[in-house]
Amino acid sequence: MIRVYFDWNVFSYLKEPEYKKLKQKVEELSYAIQFPYSPAHFQDLMKSYDKNNDSNKYFYEDLNLLEKLSKTHLLRWEGTRTVPLMATPKEYFESNKNLEDISIDIEKAFNDVDELSEEYGIPKISKLMKSLFKMQPLGFEINNDNKDAINKMFPNINSESTMWDFMKDMGQFSDKLLKDKNYYKDIRKTIKDQGLKLDINSGNWDAKDVFDKLDKFLATFDLKLSFIDYVQKVFEFRKKKANRHEFFTTAYLLLDMLGYKSDKLSKISNNMGNITSDAEHAFYGAHCDFFIANDKKLLAKAKVLYHEFNIQTTIWTPEEFINKIDSFVHTLPQNAKDAIEEGARIIDLKNTVEFHPKSDNYEVDSYGLSLPMFYFNFFNYAIFQYYEEYNSYVITFRRVFKNYSDFIFYTELEKLINNLGNVFGVDNEVEFQKTIKDFVYNIEEKTILWTFDNIIIVLEKDVELGRANLKYFIRKNNSG
Repeated sequence: MIRVYFDWNVFSYLKEPEYKKLKQKVEELSYAIQFPYSPAHFQDLMKSYDKNNDSNKYFYEDLNLLEKLSKTHLLRWEGTRTVPLMATPKEYFESNKNLEDISIDIEKAFNDVDELSEEYGIPKISKLMKSLFKMQPLGFEINNDNKDAINKMFPNINSESTMWDFMKDMGQFSDKLLKDKNYYKDIRKTIKDQGLKLDINSGNWDAKDVFDKLDKFLATFDLKLSFIDYVQKVFEFRKKKANRHEFFTTAYLLLDMLGYKSDKLSKISNNMGNITSDAEHAFYGAHCDFFIANDKKLLAKAKVLYHEFNIQTTIWTPEEFINKIDSFVHTLPQNAKDAIEEGARIIDLKNTVEFHPKSDNYEVDSYGLSLPMFYFNFFNYAIFQYYEEYNSYVITFRRVFKNYSDFIFYTELEKLINNLGNVFGVDNEVEFQKTIKDFVYNIEEKTILWTFDNIIIVLEKDVELGRANLKYFIRKNNSG
């Protein structure tokens, strides 16, 4: 299915009368589009949840709306990659609602270690650990160049402080940074006061030029560091490199910190958590075909990062989604003849993005093409090959991701195969459903075959990528 990611504001618009057209479009195309959700949606949603309120009327209204649209399609970063999980928003809420606050209390953390040790009959070790950290020096120098910024962020730290002192202050700093918008804005102002203030016209920079202009701006400080270098320096304190999720969201936050399309945090309830949530939405949106948001500053920063990291996800406002999405949706054909004719019609060699001439590796000339729509609301790429000696050609339709996605939801494959069965025909529905389950959930190579006059249709499973390829083997008749 076509994968569309709505940020939380767009989800919430669906219940507003003035966004009736958006709701209608979503309902109209629900057969073709999947709307996954992510933990970022819950960062926004949980703001309206009160543990002490038995009703939580508005929270549950929003939760039900999210479930109606997203069904069981959850995207979540898990250590080394984003994984597609099958869980309803209600199930996700029930498993996460009692998680503790994200603030860091280092003293409490060490006490918890002692409690756990005692529970398993292990001697308490927090006293020893504290002593070791208190013996370690701070790890960085406080000088005239950085002391104002250090005092702003870590008011209890001085040149005599230890790593233990820094760890305690870090917890307070992170908590305050996330929850106190004035504190975050003050930190952002401190950075500008240090000279890191962008050109007043930076808001008009084209997305494709932003990193280049930022690099030139940063070069004026004689540090010989690019914007990417600055992002990487955030993680220098540890041996492990930043993973994709950390790197993307940190780059987003650094753009905001440096003053590129900075969020004004104008509402009373706004804080840095709003910015981190936007960064998360932009990250998870990069796993989908379309990312839809209405926040101009979020859209601008997402466009910059998508361009720089070669993420070919289309970014739209809700209005653009309403007006443009139809051209990418495939109205399913009524029969095999119509489907094959449509498939052949959208093969236009002008859309060739790859060409491989006949060689030892290729039997014939091979053209790789991007498709103008999602064929069967799934395939977005095709390979065209003509075999002159057999007067035949082969079209291979594929699902290609040129973004952060490297996966397919099981439900996407199930929907695709059911659609193909409806168009190309099924001899026995019960047996066909068994075939679908076997194709989708079995890790072995599988094929499904349909045959017609002069045409063979094969759906084959790419085991390595977990995707499906649709092949048309078409023998031209003498007249054609």
